[in-house]
Amino acid sequence: MNSEYFAKTKKVIEEKAGVSPSEIHEGSFFEDDLNVGEMELLEILSELEEMFQVELVSEQENIVTVQDLIDLLSEKID
Repeated sequence: MNSEYFAKTKKVIEEKAGVSPSEIHEGSFFEDDLNVGEMELLEILSELEEMFQVELVSEQENIVTVQDLIDLLSEKID
């Protein structure tokens, strides 16, 4: 199921932050690697909250990498 979360998360990051899909990996750091700021990350989390019907925004300070986000999604959904 993680790969499904990654695919959907990657698509949202691509749309909200304008990042090329080839740059987005599980180990990518939002700020350092993808140049995603706090507001963009908030938009990404909000979009994923709607998509998966889970609470993510309250965990924003714990999300540093794409993998952190995927792990959080897995934890909340599975």
